[in-house]
Order: sequence, then structure tokens, then C-alpha cells
Amino acid sequence: MEKIRNAFGEFVSALNYIGLAACFVMVFVVAIDVILRKVSGAQLSIKGSNEFSAYFLVVICLLAIPAFQVKKGHIWVNMFVDMFPPKMRTVWLAVVHLIEVAVCALFSYGAVLKLQNFLNTGTTTDVLNMPKWIFALVCLIGFVELTILLLMDTIQLIINAATGKCEVVKKED
Repeated sequence: MEKIRNAFGEFVSALNYIGLAACFVMVFVVAIDVILRKVSGAQLSIKGSNEFSAYFLVVICLLAIPAFQVKKGHIWVNMFVDMFPPKMRTVWLAVVHLIEVAVCALFSYGAVLKLQNFLNTGTTTDVLNMPKWIFALVCLIGFVELTILLLMDTIQLIINAATGKCEVVKKED
């Protein structure tokens, strides 16, 4: 399972470069827009820069979340869970991951419906007339990646609980 997760993690990380490029473009556009407004006394600006940055923020976030899951970079608040014995903690994490899989699968389904709607209606953004289906597709990709990663992590946690290979988190004093 770990080899499959690592291979999929490489794919997710490679796809995350799109989010990185979107971040660079968004920062550049917003910076130029702010400079233009400050220099010209708010008379010059880039048309649609707010809309552009809002949609690109969606791209950045929904491609970054699966990348965090690959690196196990999400923050957990485990005040009580850390008091559980290792096997019970592993079972608890598997249950939480299973709930996350269900929620992400529902979000993926919603993204599919939204994508179909945007493709059928040809909906575009208000100012820049960018097709919204592109952003719905990015949402779908991000949610599907996260669902697959969480499902693999859930299966691994169940295997760990069944085989007794439960990890003990060492507390630092």
C-alpha cells in the first residue's frame, strides 16, 4: 500500500506545480494592480484582478490540500486521542479518515455536477469571462486526489490496527 501511495504522491506533487504557477501569476497580477493604483491615485488598475485572484486562490488551495496529505502535513489536535493506547488511537484515526473519505467523495460528486452544469451552460466569470468549468475541474481534481489519498491512508491504518503495527507518538517535553 505504501508503494502505491508514494507513486500517487509523486503524481500529486507534480500536479501541485500548477498551483505553484497559479500562485506566482496571482501574486504578480495583484502586485502590479496595487502598484498601478498607488502610482496613479486609483485611476489605473488591472481589470478583473480581484476576480482573477479569487479564482486562482481556489486553484492554489485545492491543489495544495492533497499535497499536504501526501507529506502528512495536516495539523491534528489530539488532546485526548494521545491518551489512548496505540491500537485504539490507530482505530480512531481510521474512523476519522473514513469520515473524511465520505465527505471528500461527496465534494467530488458535487464538483462533477458543477462541472457538468458549467460545461452545459457555458457559464463564465463576471468580469474576465473566463470559463468557470476550468475551476470546477480543478476542484474535482483536488477532491478526487484527496479522496484517494485518504482512502489509502485509511486502508493502511486498518492494516496497522489488524497487524498490531500501531505507531506511538512520542511527546517532546
